[in-house]
Formats: sequence, C-alpha cells, structure tokens
Amino acid sequence: MAGERPHSTATPLSSQDGASDDVRLSAPSAERNIAPIVKALKPYLPAQGYGLEIASGTGQHAIAFAAAFPGIVWQPTDIADERLDSIDAWRAQAGHRNMRLAQYLDATDPGWCASGFDVIVTVNLMHLVTDHDMTAVIAGVGRSLDNGGRWCLYGPFRSGGGFRSEGDLIFHNALRKDDPTIGYKEIETIGEIAAAHRLVRVDLSDMPANNLMGIFEKRP
Repeated sequence: MAGERPHSTATPLSSQDGASDDVRLSAPSAERNIAPIVKALKPYLPAQGYGLEIASGTGQHAIAFAAAFPGIVWQPTDIADERLDSIDAWRAQAGHRNMRLAQYLDATDPGWCASGFDVIVTVNLMHLVTDHDMTAVIAGVGRSLDNGGRWCLYGPFRSGGGFRSEGDLIFHNALRKDDPTIGYKEIETIGEIAAAHRLVRVDLSDMPANNLMGIFEKRP
C-alpha cells in the first residue's frame, strides 16, 4: 500500500442527504481548491492529450478536470477501494466521456510506470508520504510522461528553509505526531529530485491557503 493517507475530512454524501446507496465521498477542502487549481493549470495543459491524476481521492478534482479540459482524456487513480468507488460514482453522476474508470495505482511503488501521458496532476500528496516514497512518486512521473509533458504539483510545502506560515508549521507538527515519517517537503528538494528525472520546473506560483503550484516539464 502507498504511504499516503485517506482524506481525513472526506465524508460520504449519503450521510449528508440520506441517499444510502450513494458511495460518493466529499471533502470540503477539495471543493474549495478546485477553482484556483483549474485556473492555475489552464496556461500549461494541452488542448488535447492524455492526463493522469495520482491519488485522486474523492474524485471531485477528477470530474472538475474532465469538465475544464474536455480535449484531455483523464485517468483517475487511487489505492483505496472506497475512494475508487467514489471516483467512479462521481464520474457516473457527471457523465463525462473523457474520464476513464478509476484504476488502482500505488505511485510510491519503486519502478511504477504508466507511460503515454501528456499531463500528470498530483494534488495534496507529498506531505502525506515519506521522503523515500516522495522520490518514488517523482521517479515514476519522470518515467510516465512523454517528452514535453507537464507534471502539475499542488499542495503545502516548505520553501527557503522554513515554513510559509505558522499554520503550516502547526499542521506539519500534527502530521508528524501521528506519523514521524511524513510531513511537509521542501519544494527546492523536490525540484532537485525532479531534475534528476528530466523534469524541469517551468513555473512556481502561490495558491490560496499558502499552497504552491509547481509546473514541471519532461525534457528529452
């Protein structure tokens, strides 16, 4: 199993509206960050191609990407059965033809590869995995992207040797109290590891709630 944890704030929609047969999960944080993430991706995604989302979670991001980028065929993935079911339920409800059924993918498995992708998106994962697993994720992205493809990395990170806010430090400490092997990663360290796998950072932008969006391009 991958080192990443389930979305701790995700709740079944069935518990909210009484529809006991609805297996969709909903995370308030996912709902909040969809619009700024889509806006940040627009300048960097191709009009057509194939996109992979690593650790799709509830599926809320996946259906948003399929709607915002209709020329891209999206492949959502995750490691947990309940989240795979949730993704497919969101897909069925939205009816997007450019979104495939969710597939199991452990992106922390050394040697993983899902070749033939023009875009890979990773949202809120790196602070939930170990340093070793982070390297495995990046290496697999490097193997999976076609030359010229883009890796879009969103989440909370340390930068410049420190935390970007007091809230980030508090959250990092809470994560490490639960599991000392995980926590915030340095965006500069990620850039160095990415470069070793032919992923060159072409943009880094500030996002709401002190998050960052890094855009990396696969070079020959």
